[in-house]
Amino acid sequence: MARKKKGLQPLSMAFLDVICCGFGAIILLFVLTSGKKSEHNVNQLADTEVDLGRMRKDIQAEEQILLQLSSSIEEIKKRLKDLESREIDLSESLTDRTTDLSLLLSQLAEMEELRATLLGDLENLPTVPEEVPIPMPNPTRRQYLTDFKLDGERVLFLIEASGGMLDDTFDGAIERLANSEEEKREAPKWKQTMRAVEWMLTALKAPTRYQVIFFSKEVQSVITLRAGEWLDISDRQTMAEVLGQMKEVTPQGGANLERAFFYVGGMNPKPDNIILFVDGLPTLSDSVPAGPIIDQNARVRMYNAATRQVPVGIPINTIMMPMSGDPAAATSFWLLGTKTDGSFICPSKTWPET
Repeated sequence: MARKKKGLQPLSMAFLDVICCGFGAIILLFVLTSGKKSEHNVNQLADTEVDLGRMRKDIQAEEQILLQLSSSIEEIKKRLKDLESREIDLSESLTDRTTDLSLLLSQLAEMEELRATLLGDLENLPTVPEEVPIPMPNPTRRQYLTDFKLDGERVLFLIEASGGMLDDTFDGAIERLANSEEEKREAPKWKQTMRAVEWMLTALKAPTRYQVIFFSKEVQSVITLRAGEWLDISDRQTMAEVLGQMKEVTPQGGANLERAFFYVGGMNPKPDNIILFVDGLPTLSDSVPAGPIIDQNARVRMYNAATRQVPVGIPINTIMMPMSGDPAAATSFWLLGTKTDGSFICPSKTWPET
């Protein structure tokens, strides 16, 4: 029996086709998948590089902060060393001060002992009555000065020398204006004023200095050639001259208190206490016009103009030798004393004798 020649079978070819197609599909899938994976890796690598850049910046920032902290630590260490050095210096200084204090306390104890010895010696010294440049009329009448302020380094006696100082009444003062100058100086009210000034001068104690100024229409120092000086209370020769010149002053004319306070404001150095002698509100003014009749309202305006010239910070202590018919005077000068931290008294007619 003859053999048939073998060849490829149709089934075998179909199987090979399927296998080849499947293998090709796998390769294609592998190629496609590999491309996408490569693209994903590239994107992931880019993101990683971005993150890495940020991390590098963060690391640089942290390193900068670390450098600053290191610098601060060094500065703190330096300051700490300075403080330690200063503490040592202060400790040494404290030791020196403690030693000095001990020495001072020892010296103080010696001085206290010496002081006690000197006080004991002083008590054993014979007492010598103090001579005063002015005899006091009646020392027991010092009670008038209980609330009156006579302290200060420079005390100014500002004394009104107007015609109103001749008498306690307006009519009486008018009558005395016709008298001679000697008779005017002997007027009881004026003599009382002069004795009061003398008596108050005795209340001053060294090293207080003083000046005596009279005012009426004009302003004048008791010693014209020494108008710009503050006189020494212990200088008896000068005091005698002052008392002598006071006896030559004649009260006359009106009272320009505004000009008097303006004069005080120009003094250099200024007084730190003013003793003001007046009989009532002023009757003349440089800034308030006066008519033919000067009534109470006009005098109040003149007083207000005068007080505007008062230097700031100087107490004004007023002694009023009152004239009848001037009801606003006492209240006005009392308020002036209150405003300037001064005082005000209105003495009896017999003061300072009794």
